[in-house]
Amino acid sequence: MSAIQKDANTDAEEKPFLARQIPLIKLSRYQANFVCEGVGTFVFVMTIALAEMNCGIMAVDGKAHTRNLAPIAEGFMLCVLVFMFGYISGGHFNPAVTFAVVMIRGMRVEEAMSYWVAQVVGALVGAGFGVLVNGTTRHLPAPQVMQNTAEYVFSAFVAEAVFTMFLVTVVLHVAYSQQRNNHYYGLAIGMCLLASQYAVGGVSGGAFNPAVATGLQVTKFIAAGYVTQLMYLWLYWAAPACGAVGAAFLFKLTHPVPRDDEEETQQQRVARNLYSSH
Repeated sequence: MSAIQKDANTDAEEKPFLARQIPLIKLSRYQANFVCEGVGTFVFVMTIALAEMNCGIMAVDGKAHTRNLAPIAEGFMLCVLVFMFGYISGGHFNPAVTFAVVMIRGMRVEEAMSYWVAQVVGALVGAGFGVLVNGTTRHLPAPQVMQNTAEYVFSAFVAEAVFTMFLVTVVLHVAYSQQRNNHYYGLAIGMCLLASQYAVGGVSGGAFNPAVATGLQVTKFIAAGYVTQLMYLWLYWAAPACGAVGAAFLFKLTHPVPRDDEEETQQQRVARNLYSSH
C-alpha cells in the first residue's frame, strides 16, 4: 500500500462518525454568498415583522406616544447577522449596501445581481414566515408615507435617502476601508440602524433597505389586501439608491488618491470585498 493511500485511510478513520456518514454538499464561493445573503435577509425581515407585530408602537396600545421597542430587536439582529455571515458574503442584506460596494469597485455587477435576487427573495419569504409564525396579519408592518401629500412624500424620501446614506457609509468605512480588520463592525452597523429607526421611523417607516420594504409591503398586500402599500414602493427603492450613491461618493472622497503603483494596488485590495476571496 502506498503512503498516499495510508494517509487517506488514516484521515478517514480520524473523522467523526457523523462526518463519515453524512454527505456534504460543497458550495462554490458564489453559491455560498447567495445562500448567506438570502438566509440572512430572511431572518432579518422575519425578525422585523415579528418584533413590530408584538412589541411595536401599534402592538402595545395603538397610541403613537407609546415606546416602540421593535428597533432594539431589529438593530441587534442585524448586528448578529453581520457577525455571523460577514466573513462569507460581506453581510450586506441590503440592496443599497451592495449597490454602494459595486460603485467603489468592491465587487462585480454580475455578483451584485445575485445578491439582489437573494435579498429580495429572502425578504419576501421572511415576511411571509413572520405572518405564519404570528398567526395573524394584525399590526404587520409595512413602510409607508404617513399621508398622501407632496410634503409627506418629500419628507419620507429625504429621510430614507439621508439615513440610508449614513447606514451605508458606516458599512463602507468599517468593513471596506483600511480599518476593516476590527472587532466592532457588526455592532456599529446594527446600532446605526437602531438609532436611524428611532430618528425617522415616524416619518418614513425607517426601512433604509429596498428588500425589507418590498418584502413587507408585498406580503401585506397579499395577506391583508392593502393595495395602498404598493403605491410608494418606488420611493423605498429610489431613496436608498440615492443614499447609496452619496455614501459611495463620500467614501471615495475621503480616501486619498494613490501616489504610486504599490499604493494603488494596496488601495484596490482594501476596496475590494473583504470576503470575496474566501
